[in-house]
Amino acid sequence: MMNSISPQLLHFIDIAIAVIVAIALVALLVKLVQLLIQEIRRDRFYREYGVAVTKSMRIRKAKRPHVPGSFVLGYPVWKAAKRDGTRDRRSNDTGIIHQLSVILVGQWKILGDDPFASYAFVRQLRDAGTPISYCAEEQAKRDAVLEQLRARRTATSIDAIIQRFSINPSDFEGFCADLLRQLGWQAQVTPPTRDGGFDLKIHSPNGTSYIAECKCYNPRHHIGRPLLQKLQGANMTEHAQGLLFITTSRFTSDALEYAQQVGMKLIDGAQLVRLCQEALQIQGDIQPSESSFMLTRADLMQHIPADMRV
Repeated sequence: MMNSISPQLLHFIDIAIAVIVAIALVALLVKLVQLLIQEIRRDRFYREYGVAVTKSMRIRKAKRPHVPGSFVLGYPVWKAAKRDGTRDRRSNDTGIIHQLSVILVGQWKILGDDPFASYAFVRQLRDAGTPISYCAEEQAKRDAVLEQLRARRTATSIDAIIQRFSINPSDFEGFCADLLRQLGWQAQVTPPTRDGGFDLKIHSPNGTSYIAECKCYNPRHHIGRPLLQKLQGANMTEHAQGLLFITTSRFTSDALEYAQQVGMKLIDGAQLVRLCQEALQIQGDIQPSESSFMLTRADLMQHIPADMRV
């Protein structure tokens, strides 16, 4: 027969249980106090700014007042990542680090792990009249928009266009996309590492879908049939309704014949200059609005690793 548990051991067990219960109660009390503090701070913030801080965000007192406000967006990253940001599958570590977005407004510091929700919150504050400075992504977009405007205004000749993009020819794709948007089209530049064999996804004013290739070449470097065939081949998987090829150069007679056969639209250097002049007449001296510097969902997605995007 087994010996019965000694009174001393029973007493120790009772004490251990009491300590565990006490620790749990203290932890629960601390959690309740933290939640109460968060609710009080959210209420004070709402009374001050008229915008609600969601429960997915944490609010604290800032070390010093911030007027105007400022913010930094944080994005999820793989703990084990390759240079391009995607997960390094040589590692078994599949963890994700959710970098926090930090919003500083007046006496408050708001933290959130969802960049989309954080940016939406900033937009709400701005709409309510709270001044908040550009974040790094907005400043970069503003610089790009203004650079595109300067590029259009100085695109008075093919030589001027080629000279502008001589250092970074890939920027010519964004220039073409912006030009098409000014002419009433919808245009999106494809990611440079996963472009699928074309540079732009576009829709004409009447809704027809196109894919486009953009080549900033010296006028003496003519575009031949093989490059047009490559764009035609890329559409085997994209299934756009039309194809468009834009260049600062000219097309060979063989390329012109092929484009007519497959119904591909071509814009050579001379036509490109005329379109730039047309866009400039449409816009005149109007400066871009503040809304053109705001970030879209697509802008934010570019900062998230490709294999995390839904």
